[in-house]
Amino acid sequence: MDYSFCIDLLYLEITPQGPIFANTEKIIEGMYLAKDTGFQAVEFWDWENKDMELIIAKKEELGLKMSSICTKDRGTLADKGTHQMAMEGLRQTIPVAKRLGCDKIIVTAQNVPGIDREESYSNIVEGLKKLVPLAEKDEITLILEPIYGSFFVNSAEAFAMLNEVSSPNLKLLYDFYHFQLMEGNLIQTIKKNLDKIGHIHIASAPDRTEITDGELNYTYLLREIKNSGYNNYIALEYRPTTDKAESLISSRKLFV
Repeated sequence: MDYSFCIDLLYLEITPQGPIFANTEKIIEGMYLAKDTGFQAVEFWDWENKDMELIIAKKEELGLKMSSICTKDRGTLADKGTHQMAMEGLRQTIPVAKRLGCDKIIVTAQNVPGIDREESYSNIVEGLKKLVPLAEKDEITLILEPIYGSFFVNSAEAFAMLNEVSSPNLKLLYDFYHFQLMEGNLIQTIKKNLDKIGHIHIASAPDRTEITDGELNYTYLLREIKNSGYNNYIALEYRPTTDKAESLISSRKLFV
């Protein structure tokens, strides 16, 4: 298994006017930070509002890999009226991912006011079935990320959706922070569903800071993930409490 980190959350700024997300300059700054701290790969969320030509060139220059990006219009699947928009968003994202050398694209599913859980579940499955052929055609793996506070309340629903869609090009993004808040029992869930997990995010819980703190024992967790046979990326996705470089280096000490 290989390690990466999410540039966006590392550089997220919370202001009285609201959050300020990483722009092109910050993404490139994060790439340099990766090289300085010994990482071979990075990832970030949204691509459509950034200078992708500059980012792609810098990635090549620094010799970095891209572990994942998010698809455009990714959180709307619970409303079937948005499925065409989601499909077009993925169509636009796939060429960008390929130019980045990235074969993992993240999709999410938010609650939609006025649509109950049963209908939402059905709509999400229907939407995923529309997206998967696009991923299969271009040999991309679509990664479904259940987020705490979104549609999902546990991992069972997400794994059930994967079973219904039944495609090798659809996997789950297992985020330790989100699933610890939802249900706990992290390692047993991973071992039981290892074939369905295509990407992992890690952070402390409950504060989403360095993996050296919080209620999760990452010395144990990372060792157990490696021993389980997992062979995809594990990405740090957290907000640092200290200097970014020092924070990443301290987290790397727990890697196995």
